[in-house]
Amino acid sequence: MADDYGVDPLTELPSADDFDALLAREELRRGRTGELLALAMIDVDGLRRVNRHHGAGAGTEVLCMCAATLRETLRAVDEIARVGPDEFAVLLHGTDARNANTWANRFEDELAAVSFEHVAGPVTCSIGISDTSNGSNLMEAAAKAHRRMEVTRTMRKLRRARGGGAEPTGPA
Repeated sequence: MADDYGVDPLTELPSADDFDALLAREELRRGRTGELLALAMIDVDGLRRVNRHHGAGAGTEVLCMCAATLRETLRAVDEIARVGPDEFAVLLHGTDARNANTWANRFEDELAAVSFEHVAGPVTCSIGISDTSNGSNLMEAAAKAHRRMEVTRTMRKLRRARGGGAEPTGPA
């Protein structure tokens, strides 16, 4: 991805502005080629809790390992950016939502296997996925993926509040 706006200094990934510019360029290219694209929006669960209990260094470790795991599980053609304090976005080329979900499951499995110095238990993410197969443009697909991510995050929080599962990204 071209470095039009800058790189996030913490994760060394493109910034949110750079990802937005990429989506605009890819939408123009998609209009010419008709390429199917999928988007994944990813929220790192419990990052504020990690920062609160263990300090910003622990949160930095989690973000950097999430970014590294994303890089390791994506193909060279795919794009990734840090788009918020605890959010990442991924653009998967030539991929539909079903195959993007397969990738997301692999990413979650790889991330769960990472051992963190300051965090007990696995780090989890809430992921929302959409694609352009129904004729939607990339901005619509990104908004849909973001809404799906928010629903997943809300459901996980409700499940934890009701005692229905282990607390992901919990303090050591």
